[in-house]
Amino acid sequence: MKRVMILATVLCLSIGLFTGLVHANAEGNSGKQPKHHMHRDHMWKELAPYKDKLHEKNRLKIQYYELKQEALLKKDTILRLHTGNEKPGAWHQNQNHQAMKKICHEMKALRDKAKTEKKNLKAAIKAKDKAKIETHFDQMLLIQKQVNQKLAERNAVLDSMIKEMRK
Repeated sequence: MKRVMILATVLCLSIGLFTGLVHANAEGNSGKQPKHHMHRDHMWKELAPYKDKLHEKNRLKIQYYELKQEALLKKDTILRLHTGNEKPGAWHQNQNHQAMKKICHEMKALRDKAKTEKKNLKAAIKAKDKAKIETHFDQMLLIQKQVNQKLAERNAVLDSMIKEMRK
């Protein structure tokens, strides 16, 4: 019986000590800012002079998503038309289909370029090299404009596919 009482006492004390340590640790860290937030603040301070370019990039991104939405609606129309088509074999031999494949390959290359530019921009921000930051922002904007242009071309091809399927 004594052993049970001693074990119960030790268990209660250890639980009390553990909760006390957790509470003290929580109070001690409440005033400190985590390390990753400090890095984020540093990044925003470095990008503050380029807010016009950031706004331009965001505007281009919005245009990109609008073009993507338009393309999805057109693809849905093509799917509806294709399911009613009596000649399913003619789909892949279509001239428009080959143009779509070419545009998709070009867009993949542009996405890869954008990915490397983003990595280079992050490296330039870490190095605090203002000239390189400016150059990488310009390149990112140029690439995003090219991507939007390719999406517009793809939408035009989708339009011609819809016209051709409705004949």
